[in-house]
Amino acid sequence: MNNDITKPDISVIVAVGRDDFSRCLTSLLDQDFPRNRYEIIVVSDREMDVPPADNVIPLKVTGKNPSTKRNRGARRARGGILAFIDDDAWARRDWLTNGFRFLNKYPGAAGVGGPRILPPGASFRQKATDIIAHSRFFGNGHGNWREMQVRNKVPHGMINSCNYFIRRELFLKLGGYNEAIGYGGEDTEFIYRAVTRGGCLFGYTWDLIVFHPPRDLGWGLVKQRFRYRVQNGKMLWVHPGIYLSRWTFSIGLFGISIFIIAFLLKPLIFPLGLLVYFICAGLVSLKYARYDPRFVLVLPPAFFIHHVIYYLAIWKGILTGLFKRSSIQEIKEFRKRNKKEATVGAASSRDHRGRMSE
Repeated sequence: MNNDITKPDISVIVAVGRDDFSRCLTSLLDQDFPRNRYEIIVVSDREMDVPPADNVIPLKVTGKNPSTKRNRGARRARGGILAFIDDDAWARRDWLTNGFRFLNKYPGAAGVGGPRILPPGASFRQKATDIIAHSRFFGNGHGNWREMQVRNKVPHGMINSCNYFIRRELFLKLGGYNEAIGYGGEDTEFIYRAVTRGGCLFGYTWDLIVFHPPRDLGWGLVKQRFRYRVQNGKMLWVHPGIYLSRWTFSIGLFGISIFIIAFLLKPLIFPLGLLVYFICAGLVSLKYARYDPRFVLVLPPAFFIHHVIYYLAIWKGILTGLFKRSSIQEIKEFRKRNKKEATVGAASSRDHRGRMSE
C-alpha cells in the first residue's frame, strides 16, 4: 500500500466540549472539497455520537483543556495542513477549498485565517455582543481584518482557533498550543509566538467564512470576558509585548489607571470623566441605530460594563502572576517541554507511516 496516495491534504481538528456539535460536523461533511482529500478529527473528553463516515475520526482524551485536545488532534493528523474550527461554529461549503488554494498560492505562508461571521437570524443580544467584539474604539479593539495576502505583523487575536489553517509541520515544530495557559488566550499566544519567535508569515482572507454565534449580552458574557481578561493579565508576565503592543490595550490599562489616580486627587474629575465617556459612547452607538434603535440605549452602558470588567480582570491576572509565580513559570516551561514532545511525536508518526507504506 502506498500511503502517499491515501494521505489526506487537510486534517480538520475540532476540540469538542459541547454535547451537540452536529451543525459544525454537518458543515464539514458538506464541503465541496473532495471527501477523500480531508479528514475530520473530533477530539473530546467524553464519548461522542458521530455519524458513520470514512473521514471522521473520533479521538478521546483526558481533561477538558481545549489546547490539549487540539495538540492531540494535530499529532494524530495525517494531512499536511491543519484546519481549526470551534465546535459551535459552522463553515461555508468552500471553506476547505479556499484555505487549501490560499496556502498553495502562497507557499511562504505558514497559515491563513478568516473572519467569524454573525450567523443569519442572530438575536438582538447576540448582535450587541458582536458590536462590542468588533467596535474599534469602544469594544475589544479589533474588527475583522481587511483582505490581505501575507504579512508578518498579525494583530493579536485576529487569527484564532475558530477559523484558521496552518501547515502541520510548522505547528508541531513550534510546539503547538501551550496547555499550561488553560482556556482563553492560548490561540493568541500561539500566533504571537509563531510570528515573533518562529518568523512565520500569516495571511487573512474573506474567502474563509465561518459562522460563529456569540454569547448573548448578559451575565454569561460578563463571566466569559472576565475569565479571558484574567488570562490577558497573566500573559503580560510571559510575553509583555503580546498585548502592550496594541494601543487600545495600553490606553485602556494605563488610561483608566491615570483616571482613577486623578479622581483620588480631585474627586470632581470622576463625574466629568463619566459624562465625557458616555457622550463618546453614545456617539459611537448612533451609527448602529439604523440597524436597531435600541442600540442607542443598550450599547453605552454595555461598553461601560465591558471596560470595567476588562480593567479589573487584567489587574487580577497581573496580581495572580505576581503572587503565584509558579503558574507563570509553568506556562514558560510547558512550551519547551511540549515542543520536544511534539517533535518526537512527529518523527514517530512519520516512521509509522513509513512502515505502513512498505
